[in-house]
Amino acid sequence: MLIGVAILGALSAIWVGWNLTLDALWQPTDRVSVRRILSLAQVKRGETVVDLGCGDGRIVITAARALGAQGIGIEIDPARVLWARTWACLAGVHSRVRILWKDMYKADLHDADVVVLFLSPDANFKLQDKLLRELRPGARIVSYYHPMWGWTPDKVGTAKTGYPIYLYRIPENPEIERFSDLAVGRKT
Repeated sequence: MLIGVAILGALSAIWVGWNLTLDALWQPTDRVSVRRILSLAQVKRGETVVDLGCGDGRIVITAARALGAQGIGIEIDPARVLWARTWACLAGVHSRVRILWKDMYKADLHDADVVVLFLSPDANFKLQDKLLRELRPGARIVSYYHPMWGWTPDKVGTAKTGYPIYLYRIPENPEIERFSDLAVGRKT
C-alpha cells in the first residue's frame, strides 16, 4: 500500500513539474466566459473553431454543441486529451470535434475560421507569426486574458470574472494593415 502511494505521489509530482514547463497552465474557463468568447468571435454554424491548448475541450465542445461549428482542440497533455475526447463523446459531438494530442506550435491552422487562445503572454507572442502566416483574411483570433503584443483588437469583451477577451481579425494584407513590423517578428 505504501509503495503504491509513493509511486502515485512520484508520478503526480512528475506530471505537475512537466506541466509547469509548458507555455500555459491549465485553468478551466467557466461556462459563461466560454459563451462570451464564442459570442465575441461570432461563431457560425459550419465554421471551424480551433482551441490551442484546449485542456478539457470545453470551448470546442460548446462551439459544436451550441452553435453547430466544427471543433479542433489541440492539447499537449495526454491525460487532458483523453478527458476531452471522452467528454466530446458524452456530449454527442464526437463527429464534429477532434481533440489532437499535439504541440500547438506545430498544428496546421489553415482551415480555422476562429482560433481561441487562453495561454501565457509568451505563448501568444510566439504564435503571432504563425497566425499571420496560416490564417486567411477574415479569420478571427480570440485571446482570453492576454492581448496579442503590438496588435490592436477589433473588439474587447469581458469574461464573467471581469477579465478581458480580445478579438482580432486577420486583415486582407497583414503586412500593411494594422499590425506593426514588430508584431510580425521583424525588427525595424
